[in-house]
Amino acid sequence: MRNQLWRSLRRSPHLQYQLRYIADARPFQPGDLVLLREKLRKSAQPIFTRPLKAGGRIEGHRGIIPHDDIIGKRVRDVVRTAPPKQKPGVVEKKRQEQTEFRLHEVKLEEYRLVTPVYPADAALIVDLLDLHSHAHDAVEGGEKLEVLEAGTGHGALTLYLSRAIHAANLALPPHFADEASAETWKANRKAVIHTIDTQAKYSAHAQSIVKGFKHGIYAHNVDFYTSDVSAWVRKTLHDDRHAGNPFLSHTILDLPNADMHLATVAQAMQTDGMVVVFNPSLTQILQCCAKIKEEGMPLELESVIELPVNGGARGREWDVRAAKPRASVKKEDDSAVVQGETGVDEDLAGTEEQDDGSLEAADVNVDADLDARVEHTPEKEGGWQMVCRPKVGDRIVGGGFLGVFKKQRDMRQEA
Repeated sequence: MRNQLWRSLRRSPHLQYQLRYIADARPFQPGDLVLLREKLRKSAQPIFTRPLKAGGRIEGHRGIIPHDDIIGKRVRDVVRTAPPKQKPGVVEKKRQEQTEFRLHEVKLEEYRLVTPVYPADAALIVDLLDLHSHAHDAVEGGEKLEVLEAGTGHGALTLYLSRAIHAANLALPPHFADEASAETWKANRKAVIHTIDTQAKYSAHAQSIVKGFKHGIYAHNVDFYTSDVSAWVRKTLHDDRHAGNPFLSHTILDLPNADMHLATVAQAMQTDGMVVVFNPSLTQILQCCAKIKEEGMPLELESVIELPVNGGARGREWDVRAAKPRASVKKEDDSAVVQGETGVDEDLAGTEEQDDGSLEAADVNVDADLDARVEHTPEKEGGWQMVCRPKVGDRIVGGGFLGVFKKQRDMRQEA
């Protein structure tokens, strides 16, 4: 019974392309990317080939490997280097020994050799979005999943996002009859990654990276744009298809000025959709928090996570909260302060005010090194202050920060 079900799934035109195999017996073909590892020296730097082609070759200090020696072989087969040819008139040196290399299929985590992102960081960001795409979504319909990535860069995170949603889309036909049929297929996708960059050359490079992985298996889930993020969101939100209705399931802002785009992005976010801000400095995350509070955006801070150095273990969470000093609250509405109240916003439970009007975390034993790294946004007249510190007991490492926000339900529109 189980074998019959498996055979029927393999014959299904909708699901066949989504099956994954533990070992691929298909021989390497022209256009494939291959990873070569030395057979005897496991710690040696691997060789990442260009797309295979007849007549091509790999040249290195250990010799030459023709592409023709790789084409036709399979995963874990062995190839040997050939010594480089001596130039005419040059005294022949001692014959170089052949080096054996084992062939491996390129996996997405190994593809970072051409994309500057650590697999652990990309996997963490994708995991935060909690994406669940299934084959039945492509066949039976359902809501469309649309993810915005602002800041395409080299396309590394784009690949991880596209792989996460890949199962939701029907198989791409081998050949489109015309451009109209291609656009029809794209319009019927159940999941899509919109990735935007302000520089055309970076966007073009990212497209080549995405198309270069496994013959572009994940490329058709992605739409590339060259534009300002806010301008693109406003234009798309009010086009004929969306008519002002929120359409973004999740958004990733990998931008130095992410706080300037939050208000526009929030309008296009669906309720409970996630906005992940990726910045190298915690101060930039604080600017986003302050902007949200000051302008009353319908976004709620879920967590702040510090990414580890060199793609280490899962990131460490930070405690980030917004508050107004008591003096500011009294100045805004002195009559609203009742004797005995804290005078601090309820979001800041667990903080205390000092005599000089500053804020300090209460009942927390923070050592001198951690205390020196606590950051505050500049205080504005009557404005919000941000208090942040690492979770107690953790060591401080670098690597960048993720600010995770969620779209709140707008109760004013439902009233």
